[in-house]
Amino acid sequence: MTQTVVLYTDGACSGNPGAGAWAYRLEWPDGSFEEAAGAEPMTTNNREELKAVREGLRAVHARIGGDPGWRIVVRTDSLGAINWLQRRWKRKANLDLYPDIDALIDGRVQFEHVRGHTGEPGNERVDALAVAAVARQLASGAPAPPPQGELPLG
Repeated sequence: MTQTVVLYTDGACSGNPGAGAWAYRLEWPDGSFEEAAGAEPMTTNNREELKAVREGLRAVHARIGGDPGWRIVVRTDSLGAINWLQRRWKRKANLDLYPDIDALIDGRVQFEHVRGHTGEPGNERVDALAVAAVARQLASGAPAPPPQGELPLG
């Protein structure tokens, strides 16, 4: 029996380049979820979109390893991330990120594009996490800590 985990990812940037952040949300079939975000002072939105996928897939693999009984659905509003990771578009930047991400993508991984800012709860949540991480980065001038407390899902 195949089980599916849904991975929502997003990246955000204040200025491009500028302070930026990535975020992911994993939704497991038992109803549980995991979330994380990270930020840095000088980056680009595309770089953060890719880091969100990388960090989310790392978290998935940490829990399920190579178990073939799983399907991993990556839902993102970044057509760039999808097209670069599926090698539909030529990779010209962020070349240091691809080896780590490529190693995490196998036949279990499926990418789905979701329109941003349309009320999709998982996408709205990762957007809120990433925007909050950027705000913390801008306020502190130092690497942002993990999100604390609850942010609204929708």
